[in-house]
Amino acid sequence: YIKDTESDWNYIIPEELNKENLSKFYLLDIRKEKDYKEGHIKGAKNIFWMDLLEKENLEKLPKNKKIILICYVGHTASQMLVALKLLGYDVTVLKFGMGKSPVEGIPVAGWLDFGFNIVK
Repeated sequence: YIKDTESDWNYIIPEELNKENLSKFYLLDIRKEKDYKEGHIKGAKNIFWMDLLEKENLEKLPKNKKIILICYVGHTASQMLVALKLLGYDVTVLKFGMGKSPVEGIPVAGWLDFGFNIVK
């Protein structure tokens, strides 16, 4: 699996995805249903990540089309990507996801955004 990882590291950034013809992908939003219903990418299907590996849900996924996993900030999608890749699916993650933390009051920002120390 690791040796088959391409130079894109299995992700696409929102700006790149937005330029694509979305119908060529199977867009899979793995957030909670209530969050999906509050707003999602047009054409995306919804299966909550904790239910994704159930047999009946795996059977819904195409083996002949690239799947784009969409979550809150990209972390959960990255975890599910590994499981789906190992099962033989062609999967990519929308890096940074929908850009909305699943935890209320927690901002979406990285280490450097907070000004935390780094070593060079």
